[in-house]
Amino acid sequence: MEVERLSEAGRAGEPGPLRNMTEIVTVYGAHHHQFLWFADGPLAALRTDLAKEIARSSEHGLPLDHYHYAEITSGTVPEPMLELLFTDAFLSQVRDRYRGAVEEVDDEWYLERESIDPVTVLHTLLEEGGDLASVLHALWPQTPEYWALVEKRATLAAADDTNSETVEAGPALKRGATGARVEQLQARLLGPGAHSGTFDEALQQSVATFQRAAGLEADGIVGAATLQVLNATRFSWIERLDANLERWRWLPRDTPSTYIRVNIAAFQMRVIENNSEALAMDIIVGRPYRETPIFTEEMQYLVFFPYWNVPYSIAVKDKLPLLRQDPAPLAAAGYEARLAGSEAFVPVSDVDWQSVRPGQFSLRQLPGDKNALGKVKFMLPNQHSVYLHDTPDKALFNKTERTFSSGCIRLAEPRKLIEWVLQHDKSRYLPEMDRLFESGETVTAYLKEPVPVYLVYFTAFAVGNDVVFRRDVYARDQRIIDQLKASDRTL
Repeated sequence: MEVERLSEAGRAGEPGPLRNMTEIVTVYGAHHHQFLWFADGPLAALRTDLAKEIARSSEHGLPLDHYHYAEITSGTVPEPMLELLFTDAFLSQVRDRYRGAVEEVDDEWYLERESIDPVTVLHTLLEEGGDLASVLHALWPQTPEYWALVEKRATLAAADDTNSETVEAGPALKRGATGARVEQLQARLLGPGAHSGTFDEALQQSVATFQRAAGLEADGIVGAATLQVLNATRFSWIERLDANLERWRWLPRDTPSTYIRVNIAAFQMRVIENNSEALAMDIIVGRPYRETPIFTEEMQYLVFFPYWNVPYSIAVKDKLPLLRQDPAPLAAAGYEARLAGSEAFVPVSDVDWQSVRPGQFSLRQLPGDKNALGKVKFMLPNQHSVYLHDTPDKALFNKTERTFSSGCIRLAEPRKLIEWVLQHDKSRYLPEMDRLFESGETVTAYLKEPVPVYLVYFTAFAVGNDVVFRRDVYARDQRIIDQLKASDRTL
């Protein structure tokens, strides 16, 4: 009767307390509407275990009210409704542990979340029995990096706030500044006590030390980015961990033992070989208005001294205004154009750009020292036209936050990646690597065995035995946090 009542209410468009009404109809239909968790049902002995597992899931950032925890533990809900709440909670736990709890993923997320049928898991538990805690535990991501975040979250949750002083919003603070906000800064960095209220050299060094540890530009100036990190409490750090734990639950479960991982938010590329780090290097990623997307694809070949075929959007938005103003600088940098109806590329200085409209031309840059791709590009064909490549702008790697590209991944040490890729592939080009890197000749080296490449976005991640945080340069964390904190339907 309770199943029928809730089903009819759902068909009438009334919001109900159960997230999995369709599955619940299926489950109880298959079991002749008999109790599963009560009245000597086959799962009655597991009610306490499920309640404990729901409580434990909050240590992974899952909100208790999504799983009826208060109602399940209150002792005041009528038994038929309580029966359905237990089933609904179990089904939700299965799905959310395996593929994440939020509906809306990051912008520019193109990895497909894996699916799981929670009804099948429930039927397996009914038919085969077993330990409910083990069944649910196996659904979490099993990578050590996920569990490092869980451990860090537990540490923060158990810690006291030793200093609640915050620095008020306002203009950037730098050496020579005075006043109440400087005193707040001193209290935040140096602890409680009497402070001068003057931003001196010692305070500048303290700010720079804090910035380096936080992965910020260590300029000793407290601007908006530094202030955001500086004012974070342990609760906001926990929320950041929750967002990143959720991202881990979105990722594919079967990661190969050898692959390349690009963490956009960390500005770092890592080569994982046989489950161990073989190579790591700094990278440059897309500007906040041209975000590097999140996807996976296979690296299939690399090109020494490549042409740069300028993407249409960059050609129109960035290059066309410059060409109309004065094509000479781009001509000197090796840019060529092909006009609509023509097969040949010509120097951009040979074109009357005042009469050319978007869609009437394509643009490329000749190989060479000024080429935007540098001496090599690593191709992983994809719908986003994103790949890994060298860059002539080496000075940009001196910056800590490196959002300077139009979406592609620029490498600090491309030669090292060339060597690893060719060695891993046992390529015939390996003995020629040094010559090819300096020859100026355009050569394409196809790989016998493509290398998987994962582009991900983690603002909190494991480094050694610790977890570090990085600023959310694409402002993606809060959207996840808000969804996790949103109250679910209740009775």
